[in-house]
Amino acid sequence: MPRVRKGEQKAYYSLSSIGARFNAAIKRAGIRRRNPYHTRHTFACWLLSAGANPSFIASQMGHENAQMVYEVYGAWIEELNGEQVLMLNDKLAL
Repeated sequence: MPRVRKGEQKAYYSLSSIGARFNAAIKRAGIRRRNPYHTRHTFACWLLSAGANPSFIASQMGHENAQMVYEVYGAWIEELNGEQVLMLNDKLAL
């Protein structure tokens, strides 16, 4: 249903309506205020924590190559080293 604002019918989806819906969802979720751009960082960190390939993450985020992922999220990658060793030992049956 189209929105009505100040007596004038507005498009249902506009930049302001999407932002307002995003802000309302953040508030309902009870999480710290952030703008939609910040969710890119959350997305990258979650994928890294799940063990996704940095090149895949870079392509999903629209980057030309994985260099940005390594530069910005390198600390996350290093934190996963212990898990990577366990995974490799399991796969190689060592």
